[in-house]
Amino acid sequence: MMMLRSTVSSLLKTRMTSSSLYTPAAIRSYSTSQTDAAAETTSTTSTYSNHKLESDYVHSKDFNTVPESFAVVHVGGKQYKVIKGDVIMSDRLPVQVGDHIVLDKILLVGTKGSTMIGTPLVDGAKVHAFVEEQTKASKVTIFKHKRRKNYKRTTSFTPLATVLRIGDIILKKN
Repeated sequence: MMMLRSTVSSLLKTRMTSSSLYTPAAIRSYSTSQTDAAAETTSTTSTYSNHKLESDYVHSKDFNTVPESFAVVHVGGKQYKVIKGDVIMSDRLPVQVGDHIVLDKILLVGTKGSTMIGTPLVDGAKVHAFVEEQTKASKVTIFKHKRRKNYKRTTSFTPLATVLRIGDIILKKN
């Protein structure tokens, strides 16, 4: 605090006149006095490196990786767009951790060259999934109110969830 007071008082004592306000020497002396005061008040130091790691650069091969196929599946009353290796969190399913399940409610299957849209489901399409975890999702808060009536109610709950890892997307030709 003492350092700040002395810096402010020294700046007030060396007040610039309007004629010397915009001369390069006045600007340099004013800016260096500010940076010196700032350097004296900070106690932590940080270093900045201009070197970039190899992982900071985007390689052109990353743009050429297109998933072979994707699917829109219906799980637990919701729809999810999935590709192989995706992890989704759906509502609680009656399965055990470690089980392999087959999702057969497939609404759409697409590849780079074609897309099959189901009416309502795609015939012969299946998605294999692996149950990774039975957990709780984030808390949901419900707030009800009636304007001008001083009526406010807040309640919350934590829904149960199942974490699935998507395996193969299979489409049988008819």
